[in-house]
Parts: sequence; C-alpha cells; structure tokens
Amino acid sequence: MPDTAKILVISDVHGRLRDLRWVLQNEPADALFFLGDGLYDLDTALELRKTPLPCPVYRVRGNCDVGYPDPAEGLAPFAGVLFFYTHGHHYGVKMGADRLAETAGARGADVALFGHTHVRELQRGAGAAAAVFNPGSLRDGRSYGVVTVTDGVCEFGWKRVPEF
Repeated sequence: MPDTAKILVISDVHGRLRDLRWVLQNEPADALFFLGDGLYDLDTALELRKTPLPCPVYRVRGNCDVGYPDPAEGLAPFAGVLFFYTHGHHYGVKMGADRLAETAGARGADVALFGHTHVRELQRGAGAAAAVFNPGSLRDGRSYGVVTVTDGVCEFGWKRVPEF
C-alpha cells in the first residue's frame, strides 16, 4: 500500500478569516504550510477552533506581517520530500520564480512553496532547480493549494473556498 500524505498550502489571506476558517475546518490534512500575509488571521483561526489543528503547521511571515517574529523562510522534510517555504518577496517572485527555484534546489529542496503574487503557479524543476508551487490567494480568488505526496512523488492542485 502506498505511503500518502495530504498537505495544505495557504497564502495571502489578508483578512479573509471566514475563508481560512472554512479551509481549516473542511480540509483535513497531514500538514499545513502557511506562506505569510495573514499571520494574524491564522492565529485567530487557530484560537477559535474548538480543538487544536491535528497536524504540524509550518509558517513564515510575509511582507505584510509586520511585527511577527516568524522566520522569512524555512526547510521542512515531510513525507519523503524536502520543502523550502517562503512568502517570496525576498526572491523577486513578481518578476519570476527562477531565482527561488535555484535557491531552493541549492539547499537540497525538492519543492519551493511561495506566495506573494496572489497568482497560482506551478513550475516543474529542471536541472538543480526545485519545483515551485504557489497556491494563489485566499483574498484574491479564494484559492488554496493541496499537495498530495505518494511515495515521495508530489501531485499539485488548487481548490477554491465555496461562495457562502
């Protein structure tokens, strides 16, 4: 039987607390990567839950998360894959994700997760570069990402929070 893990990837909430709470309530996962610009929303959503989130939460601050002590980037091995995660503004991702992919690959990462642009994106790695994945924005497009890892192989996808 294959070893499978489901990972939620969320970025750029910018006050869409109701949508974030919906995702956390309705999308069971084995891990959550929160890529910044909404740490206040994440903290509030987690405080309002009746039970703790039953999975690890990897989080970084974005350019709008002023005053938060969270790191700007991180590396996390999960389900046989090494993830590099960041908001993306320090890597100029609005001009393209090549620099981010190369940096993540140089650090040994298989996948780089990023936000900041509010645009869904997937680029498969080439050479020493890591694959890059952007879940889009909960604020713009009500979008979040789902990465399914099966035996160390990633499948990337996007979902939208339903209209209320």
